[in-house]
Order: sequence, then C-alpha cells, then structure tokens
Amino acid sequence: MASHKASAVDLVLHEIRRSILSGELPPGRPFTVPALTERLGVSHVPVREALRQLEAQGLITLSPSRSAMVTPLDPDDLRAIYRLRVTVEPELAALSAPGRTDGEIDELDALVRRTFDDVLGEAFWAPHRAFHAALIEPAASDWDRRLLGPLWDASERYTRLVFDPVEAPESFAAHRAHVHDELVEAARSRDPERVRAAVREHLENNLATMLEGLRTLDGSR
Repeated sequence: MASHKASAVDLVLHEIRRSILSGELPPGRPFTVPALTERLGVSHVPVREALRQLEAQGLITLSPSRSAMVTPLDPDDLRAIYRLRVTVEPELAALSAPGRTDGEIDELDALVRRTFDDVLGEAFWAPHRAFHAALIEPAASDWDRRLLGPLWDASERYTRLVFDPVEAPESFAAHRAHVHDELVEAARSRDPERVRAAVREHLENNLATMLEGLRTLDGSR
C-alpha cells in the first residue's frame, strides 16, 4: 500500500471499511492508529484522514487519544439511516422513471443477475450498490450522491450482518433476486407512482428485516 502514495488515504479508507464490513473489526472493538499504521504499512497521516472520513460516515468513533472504536450496532441508528433513505431514494427513483431507456432498464436487470450470481463473495456488494445507485439516475444531483454515499456506507454494515447468507445461499439468492426483480419491473413500467411505492416498500421491508435480525442477535448473546 505504501507504494501508492498519491492515493494512500483512499486505499487506507477502503481497507479499514472492508475490515469493519467483514467483521474483522467487530462492533465495539477498540483499535489504535499506531496498530493500523503498522498493519497497513503507511504513515499515520493517511490513517488519521481515513478515520476522520469513517467517523463522518458513522462507522467508527474517535477518542481524544490515539484510539478509535467500531461504532456498535444500534437499532435507533439504523432507523435514522433508513428514515433519510426512505425520504430521498423513492422520490429520486420516481423522478427518473419516465425517461428511462430500454437499455438502462436492461442494465438494471443485468445488475440484479450479477448481484445474485455470486452471493457468498465480495462480488455481491459492488453490483448491489450499483443497482441502487442506478435506480436514482438520472434525477440524482451531485448533492444527492454526496448525501446517499455515506448513508449507503453506514447501512451496508447492517445489511451485511443480516443478509449475508450462511446456511441456505441458493434460497437466499432466489428470494433476494425476486425482490430486486420487482424493482426492475416497476422501473420497466416507467410509472413514477409505481416506482416510488416499490422503492419505498423495498427499503421499509429491509429495515424491518434488519431490526428483527438485530433483536435476534441481542437475544443470542
């Protein structure tokens, strides 16, 4: 990593986020800046900058000393994240609906296929996020993207925890692909009201499922 000096902050940010999202750095686990600099082979400057960005995304909490902690999972935090997503995403998807081309709708369908063809690996997450980003195009402004990026980062932690398949990957893939196919069909209708309702329902159902997952986790401790 040290050889990529021009993008050291981005590389450090990616690696720390990956460790958080994968559970390598579990919620509530403290860690120090010196430990990260040694592990990643970079100076403390990009590490500190990456940690500041992750704090802004709600993924870590920084202390006045040289330590940080992965932010614990919190149902109220999750509700706040989804309150903002439900406010913004259905409206942007509805505004995007009338002008969608056949090619754009085909790309949405292709992203669903790519998302659920490899549900156990890291390959799952990039097309899944790209799918939700495509749903709000072309209506999304740069400000919308700046707002939603950190919200997607923060919510992905919970999404990975609850939706990562463990025992039945094939049924997981079939069910989640079907859920996303419904969004594609709504987009294919080019009906703003149908699209708005479908995206809102999708997000609200995800929130309910993740809240139930957190309750299950709390009960097993």
